[in-house]
Amino acid sequence: MKSSTKASPAAKQNKKTESKDEFVGGQKNPQIATLESLARLIVEEAALQGATDCEVRLGTSESVDITVRLGSVEQLEGAQSRGVTFGAYVGQKSATTSSSDLSKPALRKMVKDTIALAEASEADPYAGLPEAHHLAKGVPDLGLYDPNIAAIKIEEKIKLALATETAALKADPRITNSNGASFSDGGGITVYANSRGFLGSYQGNYCSLQVSVVASEHDEMQVNYWGHSSRSFKSLESPESIGKKAAERALRHLGARKVKSQVVPVVFDPQMSARLIAQFVGAAQGRSIDRKSSFLLDKLGQVVASSHVTIVDDPLMPGRVGSRPFDGEGLPLKRRNIVEQGKLMTYLVDAYAGRKLKCEPNSSATGNLHLLPGTQTPEQIIASVKNGLYLTGVSGPGFNAVTGDYSMGASGIWIEDGKLSYPVSGITIAGNILEMFSAISAVGDDLQFRAATNAPTILIDKMTVAGE
Repeated sequence: MKSSTKASPAAKQNKKTESKDEFVGGQKNPQIATLESLARLIVEEAALQGATDCEVRLGTSESVDITVRLGSVEQLEGAQSRGVTFGAYVGQKSATTSSSDLSKPALRKMVKDTIALAEASEADPYAGLPEAHHLAKGVPDLGLYDPNIAAIKIEEKIKLALATETAALKADPRITNSNGASFSDGGGITVYANSRGFLGSYQGNYCSLQVSVVASEHDEMQVNYWGHSSRSFKSLESPESIGKKAAERALRHLGARKVKSQVVPVVFDPQMSARLIAQFVGAAQGRSIDRKSSFLLDKLGQVVASSHVTIVDDPLMPGRVGSRPFDGEGLPLKRRNIVEQGKLMTYLVDAYAGRKLKCEPNSSATGNLHLLPGTQTPEQIIASVKNGLYLTGVSGPGFNAVTGDYSMGASGIWIEDGKLSYPVSGITIAGNILEMFSAISAVGDDLQFRAATNAPTILIDKMTVAGE
């Protein structure tokens, strides 16, 4: 009796954590109800088998990927999967296993085998679940599931991909070839439960449309792409706008040349600034801080960027690609400023890192990470640069998260007298990321939420551009 009552808080918690996304026509989604029932079974079975703690993740997923090229369908694939990941703790010993077999006999055997593996493992004094009072107390409805996506017929998906490619190819005579256009959608259910009283679930899906084209002129070719992903079919960008944007991005790099090596201002376009933000925040992970493998070590509470920089993590934004109601440990998610007007406000700490760093966990996960916009338009920022680089692409692994050293192959458009003048490629940009963030002197007003990490245009006053 003592073992069986250990799982009862999960059942109580479930009554508090039901999300509107889990209901269809006033009834609980039967798939979610089934997976939650299996999660309870696993938690209860683990207690009976001698686990002192446990956690379980159950999920289903399905996706469709369609690619067309030059008017013909090249790929039409669909996939479905379901699975379970179970983690068992015996004291400070632990083990984790996964399976795609969700039958009750198989789940009971998985629990037994995982506990045996845990008993045979070495103890880790920092291993374990979050404390019960740290766990999420509810599962907010974030509008992550759009039934209209699931209702799109295959023929319509093909038409959307074809229309996107057609729009790109017709945009300019110099668009001479296509690498293909694709429509993709996918969705799934996530259920997480643990022996400390948490049981939560949510359903989500998405759709995306993209195209890659080739621009040619005078024996030169440039390839570029554009696309959009959304949790709402209604909000997905039109094939015409995506196709035209892909063509523009390829065309603007025709005639690229090198420039002489020099130290100049660099304007990062939104895609490049979003990538930079992700690299910066990645160094704030608690486990990296514990391993002393981050350039942000011992920087908590200190100024690490210019006052123009406020980096926000907000996984609870309704309907956004990066949204989710709780993290992979059942910890609550909330809006937080990671950097506020240049000051580092927090590290991203899971339960394990929290024990090692002797602080409370606040989740190592991020979603809808973004740099708050400024007041200047991208055009105004570019106009402020007499001689410099408008960065549109980078390549290579040239970022050291331990030292912050940054050196990447780059391409873009050269700025002369405040105007975009000519494309450049075959160059390298270099600096140190802390120095780069301290040198951000302008932030654009063009923030758009297109992915899990987003940022507007930014201006870094000084970077080394290596060319001829």
